[in-house]
Parts: sequence; C-alpha cells; structure tokens
Amino acid sequence: MEYALFYAVDETDAVPYDPAKDDIGTWVDELEARGASEFGERLRPEQDATTVRVRGGEVLVADGPFTESKESVGGFDVIDVRDLDEAIEIASRHPVASFGRVEIRPFVQWPGADGSRIVPRGMPAAAEVGRRRYVMFVVSDPSGERTEPGAEAGGDDPEAWVAEMDGRGARLFGEVLHPPADATFVKRRGGEVIVSDGPMAEAKEWIAGFDYLEVRDLAEAIEVAAKHPMARGGTIELRPTWPFDHYEDHVARDRREAELRDVRLEPPAASALARAVVR
Repeated sequence: MEYALFYAVDETDAVPYDPAKDDIGTWVDELEARGASEFGERLRPEQDATTVRVRGGEVLVADGPFTESKESVGGFDVIDVRDLDEAIEIASRHPVASFGRVEIRPFVQWPGADGSRIVPRGMPAAAEVGRRRYVMFVVSDPSGERTEPGAEAGGDDPEAWVAEMDGRGARLFGEVLHPPADATFVKRRGGEVIVSDGPMAEAKEWIAGFDYLEVRDLAEAIEVAAKHPMARGGTIELRPTWPFDHYEDHVARDRREAELRDVRLEPPAASALARAVVR
C-alpha cells in the first residue's frame, strides 16, 4: 500500500534540530534495501511558497504558504509498504520524528485502478537542464468557488488537466490523498514513539493531494497551477525543491544553509504572474 510521508516542524512541540545526530543517510539506505522507497524530496522553506487561486476568472497569486499555521511541510516521501504498521515503523525512524513530526497519509485507491505505482519507475532523479521542479499542493479551501448543482462544470475536469500536463511533460506524477481524518502522526520524544490520529492542525484548509512538476520557471508553474480545477474550488501552493545530499556532513550543510533558510529565493509571485501565459 502506498503512503505519503510529510515532514513538518510544529513550533509548539519542536525539539532543537541537532545536525550532528542527523542519520538520514542510514534511513534512506534501509528504506531502499527493503524496497519500500518510491521517491522523496526536500522542499524550500515556506518563504519560497507561492499561492495560486482563481476567483471570478482572475488569477490571484501571493508570496507565502496557503496557511499561516506554524506548521509547514518541509519535505515528503512516497513509500510502498505492507500496511500502516510498517509505515509507522518507517516514519518513527526518520530523523524529523525526533524534533518535528511525520504525517502519514494514504492515497486514494480508485475503483478499477490498474495497480500502477504513484511514482513512475525510471523517473530521472534530477530535472533536465534548464528546468526546475516544484511540488504543487492541492488544498481544500472553504473560500473556493462552488459549482451549482446542475450547472455546467466547464473547465473543472481534473482528468483533462492531467492529460494536458502529462502530455507536455510538466507533470511527473501526482495523486489524491485521503482526508486528514485518515492521517496518522508519528514523533519520537525521549526515546518513545508517539502516534496519534487525525489532522495535524484544526485548520479549515488542508492538503487534498499533490502533483510533482518539472517546468521552466515559476511563471510556467503558475500557469500550470492556474489551470488546475482546484485553483477555483480551492487553493494551490507551489513549493520549489531544495537539493539535499543525504550523505554529506550535516553540520557543515546546516551551517552553509543558515543564511538561505529565512529568505525568499523565488522571484516575487506578482512578477512571475506577469510573465505567465495564463488564458
């Protein structure tokens, strides 16, 4: 069964990160040895998030994440394991579990699905030269526009969006997640594994799925996001990936990245929108 693991730090329950104790390389080696790993990625901090909404036919963008929650997803993995117990065991040994927490969310199993993997086998580990990768979080947002019962749903066809983005090579993979009620949270404190059910926060907005994009730049990512049906019915958050070597000296890495952690490296969302081809 495939699950998404989301890594986040809750400032109300965080333990200071100690890079000297970061053994992520060992965790990755073990995950791959048991054949449970499909793909994983680290994300730039929330300062580099770009939020996209379409309201009344107008594309609205903003710098920053979809929510002002103190919790922010910093990375993800897609795993394929026997059951939830195995997913919990894997999550509990991830380094983030010792200072933040790991959210486990199952993917929706569609009737008649052919059983193919979420992440295509053989997908290149890195983007092609001249292209960049983003995670596109599809967020349920009560402020979104609603289609009246019986009204023409013109343009609100997720399958048409997937076919277009797959055809042009902008979408590498993606899937819908079970709602937050089916989430499981895992953290490790004082050597004890603590597991809880339910949503990470009492927020009205929540991640309903995600797509992994490879595009030219933020302007193209905004164009792709604005075409997604949930840009009207919800909110889209774009987060660039952040290269990460699992095996490097994490003390040196943490020191090198310190000044890049709290600044926005992405162009302003408004300037990217001005260059986007949005119809």
